[in-house]
Amino acid sequence: MMESLTSQNHLSPSRQSTSPALDTAVGILVGWRRCSTHAAFRELISASERHGIPIFALASALVALASVSDDSAAADSPARLAAEKEWGLSYLL
Repeated sequence: MMESLTSQNHLSPSRQSTSPALDTAVGILVGWRRCSTHAAFRELISASERHGIPIFALASALVALASVSDDSAAADSPARLAAEKEWGLSYLL
C-alpha cells in the first residue's frame, strides 16, 4: 500500500518547482505574524484572490521580497508589486 502512494506523482512538474516557494512563503508569514500555518496559507489565498495573482507567483514574490533579492527583472512584475503592497519590506525586516 505505501509503495503505491510513494510512487504516484501528485504534482505536475511545474507545481513541484513552485511548491517549495509556497511552503517558504507560508513559513515567512508564520514567523512574521506568529500565526498557524493554516492562517498563513489563508492569508496567501486571500491576497492572491484580492490581487488576481496566482498563489504560486505571489508566494515566489513574497520569498523574493523577504530575501531582499536584487532580481530587477521581476521587480515590476504584478506578483512582486502585489507582495510589496500586501507585506512590504518594513514588515519583513
